[in-house]
Amino acid sequence: MNFEFYNVTFQKVGSGIWVYARGDVKNNTNKDYNTAMFRLSLFDKNLLIWTGTFKVMGFRKGHTRPFEFLMEKLNHKSLEGVSRYEVYFESGY
Repeated sequence: MNFEFYNVTFQKVGSGIWVYARGDVKNNTNKDYNTAMFRLSLFDKNLLIWTGTFKVMGFRKGHTRPFEFLMEKLNHKSLEGVSRYEVYFESGY
């Protein structure tokens, strides 16, 4: 599968302690998806500090869609150590 991610940010919103992930993903496959599921993982060097899934609905081939989701149970203070993130396509239909 070939998906490209752009403008990915991790931000605390409001007065709470939780973090939202936001960004854009482009569908470079030859397939339309009603729902595409992705896994996002955050690392502090090689140590995994958070992982979770998110979905993008109505994802047509060749199109770019925004995404936004709450990274449950990730305290915003953990962001200070983030050195990289990885996103993987998990499934789609």
